[in-house]
Amino acid sequence: MSRQRIHFLVEGNAEQNLVERILAPHLALLGLDCFAQRFRTRRDLRRGQVFKGGGTNYAKPRKDLERMIAQWRNHPDTWLSTSFDLYEIPSDFPGYAAAITEPDLWRKVEILEGALAQDVASMGCQRFIPHVMVHEFESLLFTNIRALSTLLLGKEKEIAQVHQAVAHFQSPEHINTQKGPSGWIIEKLPLYEKYKGKELNGAINVLEVIGLPAIRQVCAHFSAWVGRIEKLATQPRPTAGSAGSAA
Repeated sequence: MSRQRIHFLVEGNAEQNLVERILAPHLALLGLDCFAQRFRTRRDLRRGQVFKGGGTNYAKPRKDLERMIAQWRNHPDTWLSTSFDLYEIPSDFPGYAAAITEPDLWRKVEILEGALAQDVASMGCQRFIPHVMVHEFESLLFTNIRALSTLLLGKEKEIAQVHQAVAHFQSPEHINTQKGPSGWIIEKLPLYEKYKGKELNGAINVLEVIGLPAIRQVCAHFSAWVGRIEKLATQPRPTAGSAGSAA
């Protein structure tokens, strides 16, 4: 029997590293294989180049979701998932109008993920686990922001200042305001931008130091997403042509 596979559509290098370096080794132990791709933002037909990562609207990643659904439609052991940032989420994102006025953080994300799942279902896919990152990749770093010292050597003083500045937030996933989680870091450590998405000696190395168990202990929404994926290892597998569900 083949192993189950999860294909993730993510925003940028940092999120792709998160799937490949943090989630994939953990889920592989459960018999789940993970693959990540960044969504396309622009295609240069003259040069034959495709630009990926980032973006300002939902329409572009939606096209990638359509392509992924078409590619894996007849593979019952294959699931799809996403990682879109809540921070500066585009106004054309499913459920945006209802979510933008919702004061409760968890309800806001629930609305967005529910609407995203409905949109993906309308494309003919039920084997889908929606995820909106609260609020962005850097939220996970705040599990133990002092671990940044393993990447940014000699910056312990500035890192301590960042730690103190966000100490009043309820959890790493609550850190936001107009500058977003990454803004709190870059304000004191502008050099961080150079390392964020690097595959080697980048921010992903810091997450490896922190460890997935520690992250899940304090990042409830992120942990719930990982938990839903883990359940795929134990649930009955659909047969070809059937519609699996993560609900």
